[in-house]
Amino acid sequence: MQMLNPEPDYLSGACISGIAFKEGENMKEEHRHKHEETCNAAKKTEPGEEKKVEDNISSSEKEIKKLSEELAKAKEEALLSKDKALRAMADLNNAAKRQKKEKEDFVKYAAGELAVKIIPALDDFEQALKGEIKVDENFSKGVMMIYNNLKEALEKEGLKKQETKTVRFDPNLHEVVATEGTEDAEQDGVIAEVFRPGYMFKDIVLRPAMVKVYKKAPEEAVEKEAAPASAAAADKIEEKEEGK
Repeated sequence: MQMLNPEPDYLSGACISGIAFKEGENMKEEHRHKHEETCNAAKKTEPGEEKKVEDNISSSEKEIKKLSEELAKAKEEALLSKDKALRAMADLNNAAKRQKKEKEDFVKYAAGELAVKIIPALDDFEQALKGEIKVDENFSKGVMMIYNNLKEALEKEGLKKQETKTVRFDPNLHEVVATEGTEDAEQDGVIAEVFRPGYMFKDIVLRPAMVKVYKKAPEEAVEKEAAPASAAAADKIEEKEEGK
């Protein structure tokens, strides 16, 4: 029996290669179709997705803006509240200091009102002790002792007679009731005589001193002013005393 010769090997390899190539082309085509479908699907849904993302971003921006405005408002209110609190605290401290000072001043000057009422009695004692009428020596000593005790008690509380000897006139401490002409320029404005003593209570004036003051005047007016000065001053003092 005659055997058929088999096909050469190179023909079989070529067939196999052709089949493989064809399958590869088919796979590429299939992959290409799938890719196109995916791209088409993506293109169809892309506008909607973009709008959704834009809406989300817009909403987030609005929320951030709102929160920023609320934060700024809260900071402003906090600053205002802090400022009000500081002002209230300062007012409270000032009120406390003012109340403390008023209390201290009240305690400090409480005896001043009493001293004002007693000063005329001191004037009477001084006038009595200067009197030319002769009285019993023991009586005079008794009056002097009462005067000194009263004066000492008031001085301990803060009462003090003003110093007026060779002192220059001060409108805050003295009251001019008369003037006396002088040729000496250095004496101009210096107290020449005291008609009623002045008193201080600690650092305040209880009663200004009534004084006569030297005044620089033209030479022809010096002699004319000197004579009637004391009489005019006495009349003015009497008028003030009667007014009381």
